[in-house]
Amino acid sequence: MKEHPKTRRKKGTARLYTPGELNKLIDNLCHPLAKVDKGFILVDGILHGLVEQNPPVSVRKFVKFSLPQLIKQLEKEAKKQPSGRRR
Repeated sequence: MKEHPKTRRKKGTARLYTPGELNKLIDNLCHPLAKVDKGFILVDGILHGLVEQNPPVSVRKFVKFSLPQLIKQLEKEAKKQPSGRRR
């Protein structure tokens, strides 16, 4: 069965996934894990940055979307932990 000419990949392009598909895979992997361990928020940002290959844009997006989420989780943890200081 022949493919439609417009749906064929060019020779030499060995991409398994589009950038959009890669981002979806990263989200599906990291977002549930970030609920368990906040470190996965950083992993998520790094992996998205690798897909984008544009550090200034990746940093801006991390600051806009992921950093507030990370700060919220850190604040929640700080409220849960009793203060170690006594007077």
